Formats: sequence, C-alpha cells, structure tokens
Amino acid sequence: MLKADIDSRQDTKNKTLWFNAWRYEGREEGQAALIHAILAQLEKDLTLKEQAKDLIKKVKDSVSALKLGKFLLQTAVTFTPDVDQFINCFRDESERVASSMQSFEEDFKRLLEAAKLERILVFIDDLDRCSSTKVIEIFETIKLFLNTPACTFVIGAHAEKIEQAVGLVHSIDDPKTRRDYLEKIVQMPFTIPAQRLSDITCYVGMLILGRGLDDDGWSALVKSRPGFYSTPEPLADFRTWAEDHRLWFDSRDGGVEAVVEDLAEVLPHVDILGRGLRGNPRQIKRFLNTLALRRALASANALDIDARTLIKLAVLEYSWPDFFDLLTDTTNPSTGRSPLIEDVLRAETDKTIAEESPVVADALGRVGLLEYLKADPALGAELDLGPYLFLAQTSLSRGQPAALRPAEEITQQLIAGIATNDALRSKAAAQRVASSEPTVVAGCVRALLRVLPTIKEPGLQTHVVRGLDIITERHSEHTGAILSVVNELDFDGREGLALAAAGLLSKATRRGVPEPPELLARLKKASRLVVAMFPEQSKASRKR
Repeated sequence: MLKADIDSRQDTKNKTLWFNAWRYEGREEGQAALIHAILAQLEKDLTLKEQAKDLIKKVKDSVSALKLGKFLLQTAVTFTPDVDQFINCFRDESERVASSMQSFEEDFKRLLEAAKLERILVFIDDLDRCSSTKVIEIFETIKLFLNTPACTFVIGAHAEKIEQAVGLVHSIDDPKTRRDYLEKIVQMPFTIPAQRLSDITCYVGMLILGRGLDDDGWSALVKSRPGFYSTPEPLADFRTWAEDHRLWFDSRDGGVEAVVEDLAEVLPHVDILGRGLRGNPRQIKRFLNTLALRRALASANALDIDARTLIKLAVLEYSWPDFFDLLTDTTNPSTGRSPLIEDVLRAETDKTIAEESPVVADALGRVGLLEYLKADPALGAELDLGPYLFLAQTSLSRGQPAALRPAEEITQQLIAGIATNDALRSKAAAQRVASSEPTVVAGCVRALLRVLPTIKEPGLQTHVVRGLDIITERHSEHTGAILSVVNELDFDGREGLALAAAGLLSKATRRGVPEPPELLARLKKASRLVVAMFPEQSKASRKR
C-alpha cells in the first residue's frame, strides 16, 4: 500500500524498489543481490551522465559477492564496520571506487545526485522466510546505506523470526541483545494492530467484490472502504454497492448476481471464520480461494451439494480441524451419514452417550461447536456428507487421500477400530467394515470372533458385539457364526453386554436364523430390559 501510494504520485524525485529477499534464497549471488538491485534501479528509466554511468558500472563490476558476503558477516553486532575487509571486497579498481566506507557513501550520494533523485525507497519483502544466514546478510548489507539519508528501507517481516536469526547466526541467547541489534537498524518500528471482526468482515467483503472488478472498479471500491468498517449491516451495504456499480462486474463470471450470492453465503459466517483463523489475512484469502475451487469442482463433477452447506463445512474444517478430521474418519461410507454428528446432537439430552465416548464428550466441550452444528443450515444426522468430504480431499490440510492397501492391512485397522473403548469410534469402524468388500468383511468377522471370548472388560465386549450387529445388517450370512460365539459369553452382571446381544438376537430371529439353546433365557436373566424386547417369547413361556 505504501509503495502503490508513492508510485501513484508520479514524483520523479522519489524512486521505489521492491526487493523480494526470498527470491535469492539459496543463491550465492544473493549475498550482493540487494546492492545490485539498488544500482540497477538507478539506471532504469533514468537519463544519466556518462560519468555516472561509468561509476555505476565500476561499482557493479568490482563487487565480489562472495567476499562482500564474508565481510558483511564479519561486521558484528557492534555495528562497527571492518574497513580493511570492506576494501578487500573490491578488485584492483577498488582504490578508485571505494577506498573506505566514507568513500562508498560519497560515491553513492553522487549517484543519487546524478540521477536527480532526492530519495530511493527500498521495500524488502519476505525476509522472515529466508534462512537465518540470509537474513543477517541482508541486514548487514543495509548497514552500508544507513548513513545515506537519501536511502530508506521499509522491511516487512515477523520481528520474532528476525530476532531468532540474529541469535542463531551470532550465537546470542539473550533476547534483549537480539532486540538491540534490530533497534540499531530499524529507526521506526510499526506493528500492524490486531484485526477486529469488523475489519475482517470488510476484508472478506472486499475480496468477494474484487474478484469481479477491473482496476478502475477496484479503485472505486477502495475509496468506499471507510464506510464498510462502521456499518451495522455490512451485507446490505456490500450488496447495495455492487448493485450501484453493476456495470463494473464481468457478466462472464455471473455478473453482479453471482457476487451478491457469494456475499450472502459467506458473510454470515465471517465471525466464526475470523476467530477460527485468528484473523490471518493470508489464510482468509486462501479459504475463499479453496471455497471457489470446490464449488467449481462440484459443478464440473455434477455433485449434488448445497452451496450454504459447502461453506458451513468448509468453515467447520478451518475452525475446528480436529473435529473435522474425526468427522471424516467416522462418517458411514455407504450412506454418507455421520454418527459423530448424530451422537453429539443426542448427547445434549442423553448424558450416557458422552460417558461411553470420550470423542463425543470432547466435542461437547468445544466452545461454540454444538451451536454451530445446529445453526441454519443445520448439520443433521441425516445429511449425506459424501460429496462434501470428497471435495475436502482437495485441501492442503487434509493430506493425501488414502491409497489402495492390501486387504490384510485394512482388516487389522478396522478390527482395532471396533475393539476400542470409545463407542462412537467402534460404531464408525463397524460401519466401514459393513461397507467393505466381502473378503474384508469375512476377515474382520473371523478375527473379532476369535478375540471376543478373550476380552475381559465388559464394556469392550459390548462394543464388539454391537459392531458385529452392525455388520450383520448388510452381511446376514455371518449371523449364525456370530450367535454361536456370543452364546458362549458370560452375561451375569453385564447388562450392557446382554442388551447388545439381545439386539443381535432380535434381528437374527426376524431373519429366521436358528436361536442358540438357552441364549434368550440367559439374556433375560441378565437384564429385565431384554424381557421387554421379547414379549411374545415371554408370554409363550408362561403358557407352557
């Protein structure tokens, strides 16, 4: 913004230079890149006298990047230059170009006078992305120009990372000494204030509008920016601005109607998005880019999605990433429904659900999460998340999609998922087994039946039986073998296990699978609730 403002004045006496330090990372010539960039800027678009051109050429030709870098690194935190090393940075012509630091400063001053410049402003960007050694090289190079009032440097960087670089290169552990190093170079520090929600709302709204504007339209929007900060109805004001400047929007991109639709879908969630991303402008812009990409992919692949739900899930992904990972891992692949969302919503009134699942209990403890799930458009248990999770795989934060793996490896992972103390994870793993190919299903069932009688913990046995029950809903051919093993379990004092087994038995009876001898009687003895599940059998027993 500063550079654009200065350049817009068309002041020939002030010249700006944009220097991206990261561009020279890893390149040997980068040690003197800043000096060469400044000298090149003096030559660009300037009519210089031959004497000045010759002087620039001599300086540029005589600078040895390797020796200069060595000299700059030897200039310690004391800010005292080594004049002898400086002179050795130049070849034979150095005696005529710069025999001392003072000579260098005088030569550079004469260059600015010959170019008829009062000031050259060098904007240094992305310095905090560079290695520590490169950071110090740039700062030591800047020192050469500090005694030249006509040369001003504007550095955009993360101060703490620069201080870390100082400590690493110069072996300084004391934080105060690190800061002192910066204070010797930076005369006017400026820290960007923390963004308010109104700032973020304005930023997001302008980004959405700006996508469809040309340069003239963007300039007009920027002039209107102050009014967007203080408005109590930002959505209405952005919509009004778009309608009033309809001709500036490209009809090939949907025109103003598409922009207004984007505003209506995104701005209501800005408060949650801003907090989830901690107001980071780069991440907010990346979120909007990701959202636009997913909408385009959904359209290209004819996916049946709701735009508002897509945005809501994207906000959920950014604001509660751990919960979204669980959502991805536990969603039923055959139906696209989420047992996680279902249990979290039910747990609000049924406390036993959270007691059986640490995952659900953790989700209920996330500030604002439950309210966000219930807010319009609600993310309910009946929602098919399949197409949305497919699109989420395109995100950098989601990592690579799982590759095809051997059946044995998949089986082992699913078995471990079912035989867990978390009811939700166990249920989700069982649903994945039920949706797998027959060989994987058969392998999982055999392995679970082997391990089931050896489990000592009643709660874990209960989860395994419930998981087997879920599997038989789609693979009933395994019901008889499962009932035979369940019949050998001890149900005394284990009401939860008895209820899980009774549910399995009830479905088996409806399918016509033979009932193992005495199993129902043992289940009724263990739990009165089982008696209520089989009223007809109880009535028949009383008649006998």
